[in-house]
Amino acid sequence: MRRAGWAFAFTLASTSACRENYRIGEHVLVEYDGKRCPGYIIEQRGRSRFRIHFDFEGYEWQEDVSFERLKGRVEGPIATCSIPRRVRLALGLHTAPTTPAQASPYAVGDRVRVRWRQSIYPATVLEVVGPDRLRVHYDGHESVWDETITTDRIVD
Repeated sequence: MRRAGWAFAFTLASTSACRENYRIGEHVLVEYDGKRCPGYIIEQRGRSRFRIHFDFEGYEWQEDVSFERLKGRVEGPIATCSIPRRVRLALGLHTAPTTPAQASPYAVGDRVRVRWRQSIYPATVLEVVGPDRLRVHYDGHESVWDETITTDRIVD
């Protein structure tokens, strides 16, 4: 009996040691509809649940996910995921995205001011993704904060 108890304690300790510790603000990969989508942790909701902020094609989305759906930290540049069907419906986007033929008024290298939550930050356009979507770098911040935004977040 004593030997079985020791083996159980060792197994429990070794499996819990393998579990990664994630912190608020970390960029992580999350299993979403069979894909690994980037997001960042904005809150821990218990020992094994996290509130994750996603940026799906310029649309912001937050969702609680279990620890099992976290597939590691984001390392290096990674493409954003397309909007999952469930999120598309929740946002009221009932049709598939289309790309109009009109050109964007912005170009790579343009300096813009972007609204994020209740604040405005200076940024530089890294890529024109579509007529109303841009990939931006927030000036003075690490590149992990780069994001794809819709032009309605740009302040004149």
